[in-house]
Amino acid sequence: MTSESTLAFISEDASLQLARVDADGASTPKTRLAMEREGLLFMWPTWSPDGQTIAVSASSHRRDNPRLELWRVSLEEGAAETMYANPPDARQIVAPGLAHYVNWSPSGRVLAVVGNVGNGLAASLVAESGRVEPRRLIDGAPLYFAWSPDGRAVLVHRGAQLQLLDLAADGGERQLLRARACFRTPVWSVDGQRFVYAAPRAGGGCTLIGGWRASEERDELLEVGGEGSGASASGVAFVRAPGRNRLAILPLPDGDTDSLGLLSYDLDTREQRTLSERPANAVCWAPDGESLFAFEPMPGTTLIALSRYAADGRSERLARFQPSAEFASMLAFFDQFAQSHQIVSPDGRWITFSGLALSNGGSGRRGFGPQNGCYIVPTDGSAAPQRVGAGSIGFFPGAGVR
Repeated sequence: MTSESTLAFISEDASLQLARVDADGASTPKTRLAMEREGLLFMWPTWSPDGQTIAVSASSHRRDNPRLELWRVSLEEGAAETMYANPPDARQIVAPGLAHYVNWSPSGRVLAVVGNVGNGLAASLVAESGRVEPRRLIDGAPLYFAWSPDGRAVLVHRGAQLQLLDLAADGGERQLLRARACFRTPVWSVDGQRFVYAAPRAGGGCTLIGGWRASEERDELLEVGGEGSGASASGVAFVRAPGRNRLAILPLPDGDTDSLGLLSYDLDTREQRTLSERPANAVCWAPDGESLFAFEPMPGTTLIALSRYAADGRSERLARFQPSAEFASMLAFFDQFAQSHQIVSPDGRWITFSGLALSNGGSGRRGFGPQNGCYIVPTDGSAAPQRVGAGSIGFFPGAGVR
């Protein structure tokens, strides 16, 4: 039986395309969803947890009918409909090429949507059906959040505040932190009873803090940077491995997106390990939580190197490429996108990136001119990157979905 995964990507004509990727890396276009009659351009596909639906932003620059919307595309029914529309006075995008940030709840019945609301950013809860009035959750910027594994609570990091919001009808909120930001996105433990964030230290650097959902108890886990550490990190970014209480940690210098190395930390055993001392600007886990993929800037160039790190720290370079603007945005906020957008196939065979791969063509339909494409590369390093098609950004469904 052939193992296949589906890559959803935004093509050069701003349509949403789906391509089947088989075990050998052959990609077969399956579906092309364009809305010419609506005059819409698609941006940033986001898979539902069951892999049956894609939420995708759509924009129209027509003067007679300007629109900025979120669309629901049902793969089973082959239908597309509007789920959410920006207010008339808030048709501005969040970032270049990014109209909304979308994060499905674990159940798939609700989406958290960050978008422009006229006076700034806001996170709203939108029903998957699109037939219920959106519920405004919180306003402010910068804005980062994480769903609890049961979907009944959310951690929201807004500006200098970290809050735990209970989404039940009679739920409340708890203030966890009010301090200068030294991290972006919090994470939950696998069972949803604990969570991790970071707080600044008096001597510089920051401390990873473990909190408890059912109590006010807090636990100092790990010091990153600061006096006597031999490092100048003033911030930290981290992501949890799928199904494991293991963190990948990037210590970050003040005002810089390139880390001072790569660490792993086990929340249960408190084992800490240095995996790399090379700078990185993003990491992501393999679906089995055994290996990591790091995106490392190449000195003196605008290229990014993609490397794979095994649990024992051994590394292997998989690709070098110039990222597209959309992929660069994802790398810049990798810890938030890790909770909603997957770049590794569910079976762990492939990792995708978007831009121009070094020494791998990329001219597309425009002769020899540079043209961004969506690529896949084997995670075991057995082959060079393969171009799926011309496009700006693409994602796989979550683990367990084909």
